[in-house]
Amino acid sequence: MAGLSEFELGEANKLGKFLGERKIEILTGACIGFPQFVGREAIKYGSKVVGYSPALNLDEHVNKYKFPTDGTTHLEFIKEDGANKAANFLQRSMDMNVFSDIVIAMGGSWGTYVELLFSFFGKKTIILIEGLGGAAEQFHRTFEFFDANDHNPDVHRGPTIIRCKDVDGAIAELKNLL
Repeated sequence: MAGLSEFELGEANKLGKFLGERKIEILTGACIGFPQFVGREAIKYGSKVVGYSPALNLDEHVNKYKFPTDGTTHLEFIKEDGANKAANFLQRSMDMNVFSDIVIAMGGSWGTYVELLFSFFGKKTIILIEGLGGAAEQFHRTFEFFDANDHNPDVHRGPTIIRCKDVDGAIAELKNLL
């Protein structure tokens, strides 16, 4: 999801500005799309944005993964190379999730979906911004499945999942949470 539409870019900027004005530290997957543009805007307003890369170093981040360096104030790299790119993405997502308090998802692909799963089982507060497609739009179905079919009490005392129809709704929820 490298290129965002004007509408999507506006939504990313709106969220980035809100987070930046409050100097909220943001953790992202250091990739293209929403994480990059939310991060860019948040930095303008004073946030620290830590990008978690699936790469071992900056050269791999830029050349192997073709990921940007803007949209973050600091990059964290994985400590050891996994069996393949997929393993590295999983490691990045796990590392990032440990340090997250609230997880906000807008759009996204399989990496976002995996991060949402880690967040679900990590009992994080999850805000899903719908109306932009992608993993954020679909994840509630996973929660509903586990809620209906899994008899593990930890699942039922799991995360708080907040579905928002747009970024304005997510900002309203964040104001209540922060």
